[in-house]
Amino acid sequence: MSDTSYDIHAIRNVALIAHGGGGKSTLAETLLFNGRAIAQRGVVEKGSGVMSNEAEEVAHGLTILPHVGHFNWRERQVNLIDTPGFIDFLELTRGALYSVGGAVLLFSGLSGVKPENERLWQMTEEAMVPVIGFINKMDQPRAQFIRVLGQIEQTLGVTALPVTIPIGAGEDFRGIIDLIPMTAWSARDGVFTQIPFPEEMRGDADYYRRQLVEKVVEADDLLLDDYLEREILPSEEQLHRGLKEAVLTRRLLLIFCGSAKANIGVRALANGIVSYLPSPVDKAAIKPLVGTDPTRMERQVVRHPDVNDPFSALVVRTAIDPFAGKHSIIRVFSGQLQSEQEVYNGTQRLKEKGGRLFRMQGREMIPVSVLRAGEFGAIAKLVQTKTGDTLCAIDAPIHYQRVQYLEPLMNFAVDVDEKSEEKASSGLARLTDEDPTLRFHRTDETHEMILSGMGQTHLSVALERLKRKYGVTATLKTPKVAYQETITRSVRVQGKLKKQSGGHGQYGDCWLEIEPSARGSGFLFEDHIVGGVVPKQFVPSVEKGIREAMESGVMGGYPVVDVKVRLVDGSYHSVDSSDHAFKVAGSMAFKKGMAEADPVLLEPIMRLEVIVLDDRLGDIISDLNSRRGRIVGVIPRSGGQQSVQAEVPMAELLDYGQVLNGITSGRGLYTMRLETHQIVPSHTARKVLESRG
Repeated sequence: MSDTSYDIHAIRNVALIAHGGGGKSTLAETLLFNGRAIAQRGVVEKGSGVMSNEAEEVAHGLTILPHVGHFNWRERQVNLIDTPGFIDFLELTRGALYSVGGAVLLFSGLSGVKPENERLWQMTEEAMVPVIGFINKMDQPRAQFIRVLGQIEQTLGVTALPVTIPIGAGEDFRGIIDLIPMTAWSARDGVFTQIPFPEEMRGDADYYRRQLVEKVVEADDLLLDDYLEREILPSEEQLHRGLKEAVLTRRLLLIFCGSAKANIGVRALANGIVSYLPSPVDKAAIKPLVGTDPTRMERQVVRHPDVNDPFSALVVRTAIDPFAGKHSIIRVFSGQLQSEQEVYNGTQRLKEKGGRLFRMQGREMIPVSVLRAGEFGAIAKLVQTKTGDTLCAIDAPIHYQRVQYLEPLMNFAVDVDEKSEEKASSGLARLTDEDPTLRFHRTDETHEMILSGMGQTHLSVALERLKRKYGVTATLKTPKVAYQETITRSVRVQGKLKKQSGGHGQYGDCWLEIEPSARGSGFLFEDHIVGGVVPKQFVPSVEKGIREAMESGVMGGYPVVDVKVRLVDGSYHSVDSSDHAFKVAGSMAFKKGMAEADPVLLEPIMRLEVIVLDDRLGDIISDLNSRRGRIVGVIPRSGGQQSVQAEVPMAELLDYGQVLNGITSGRGLYTMRLETHQIVPSHTARKVLESRG
């Protein structure tokens, strides 16, 4: 669009959302093709789709990262985001939803409403995103429109009204009826054309159209009076206006139907996108562009979806390529951004020199000189900027609240060749910049590289990308549990080093009183020397020796915690005593005392919250009990859900993500955090120590 013709009211920013295999990417291809944005439709399964540009997406047949494309329809500019639908990558869709105005939620005419559909519907509620629905794959055997329509209402708890209904189903599916103008359409030789109205469907069409009319007039007193008292039906324009209001307020879920693959019903859906989903101006009326001033965090700042407002944008995704470099994919909320313009990162509070600008058509990057309010684009060379950051004008700083992703559900250790550790660490760090639901860190306790993600597939794909992009081959293994050691009784012990081998010898002698302290208190050292039996300059050396000895306990070599040590006595030699000698003496004394003080193993205890539907509550509690868990409470939640609060040893939760998915058919969620450490039961401790060898 040129500057003179630019109209933000003509923009629709739309996320395509569905369960894995729901047909989003095929629908995106078809919408782009119908809008003449691409010359021919690619075949997603063969990797020729314009929106699938990651090798792993082609290999697995999954959308792994959000992809952006655009097309024009009825003088409207539609920006699409094809989002991940497979459950391991669903959290990335949460982030994408905060950048769009509306969404199309796909359902399969064959498999109906799946758990991922429920999760996605909840995400759109949280992000305040208006939604229309599309029942896809109506040409598949056993596809049933009425059955899926009922499932949508029952499962999502929303009034679902068809705007189009199918003519036939499965092998007999041959077109749709558009209920607003009451016209019938079908695909012939690849061309979508109007066909004679099938009179055998007149009754069904009249029934569903009457539902649309009644839902529109019941929200408008004038239309209701005309309808009830004078039997005057609303015009098509009034119907469109009333249905848009119902979508924007989420009062109704309008349902379209068809087959993305056969290109039946997709044009009607495109009409629905531009008619019922919001422009950036409409969306700002639903959810205002409110942030905070990062230079004065207590001050609220408001922006408007207008090119004349100060520039502000959200980084939707980060794409890093070893050869092409780094690109930050942004949604511009207000103002406009020029190529090579310096910007302010309101999240990290720093300036960045921007690079070239691009519009995206899937894998294709199209250079542009400016990005305006309401548009998606990419900016090159932002070194510090990450996914979720706010970019803004330097003289008008703002920070929009970051998307709150669920915590990763699975943790694995990354095993690589020793020579590749540094390269692997660097590559994994870059992958986490691209994917905010992927976490990577090294543990202080076990010195392992830990990769955390939303599931086994998520982590496996991350390693595939690590190999392709950074040349590092790695495998996943179960991480070590960060066990600790402590003592259970007090002792008094001596540590003495006495060596003489010609010239200066080594002499250090100290007496320690060692006792257990409160859980979580760590290590406390006290100097109780009187009379100078251990000179002051050697006391820090004794403490240093103790601390070094605590790094590897006497049971299994685990770190020692929660002990109090007093240096109470000792002796020295005027010539042979040294810092080294007293450090060794302190270490010897502590190891001896540790062995005599009835040492025990401590394990990390996690505070776990599991969100499940009522009908799976008993199964969850039974499973947690079998994992040595202690149920702290069960709290009812809305939507027929329960929140189970429990304390469970970390060692029992290493596979919990997979198990929970199995028990709940993918409907369960959980979060956990470290709560405390507790003594490992003796029979379990024996197994742990035996496995350590």
